[in-house]
Amino acid sequence: MHNGIKYLAAASVSALIFASPAAAQDSESFVLALSGSVDSNCELIPEGSGSFNVDMLETGDQGALTIVYSCNSPYTVSLQSLNGGMEHQESGGAVNIDYDIESSFLGLPFGVTTTNSADMEAAPVVIVTDNDWQNILTNGGTRSGDLDLQFDSIAEFAVAGTYQDELTITLAANY
Repeated sequence: MHNGIKYLAAASVSALIFASPAAAQDSESFVLALSGSVDSNCELIPEGSGSFNVDMLETGDQGALTIVYSCNSPYTVSLQSLNGGMEHQESGGAVNIDYDIESSFLGLPFGVTTTNSADMEAAPVVIVTDNDWQNILTNGGTRSGDLDLQFDSIAEFAVAGTYQDELTITLAANY
């Protein structure tokens, strides 16, 4: 039996070596830092430039413009007027007829904004802000708007000549 005890003791020692974790094994590791980026992509339709003939004797709706926009980040949509109104060219701007831009989401009665051209001359006026990072697939919209002339005095009404302004609509990533 003496040999049996030696054999059993040797088997037990071997089992302990394989069953217990090694206290000091050689170890190496490699840490891989992962990074990536996605460029900002904002789309405004229409984009570029266009022209519109304003009826200078009509104070009501001048027609409608619809813009469609989307951005893969938070964004703002803003309006800016170059002259702060329809500037009379022959008077060198002594006559400047302001106008309102009324915009709404798909023509619905909620979320309507009205912005006066005089207010958007010095700096752009933000009409839409979306700061949502979570619902990026819905970061877009549609705004419909119309232009209404505002005659401040009878002297402005029907002054002969030509008028002009540039209205800039800007969609900008906001991050």
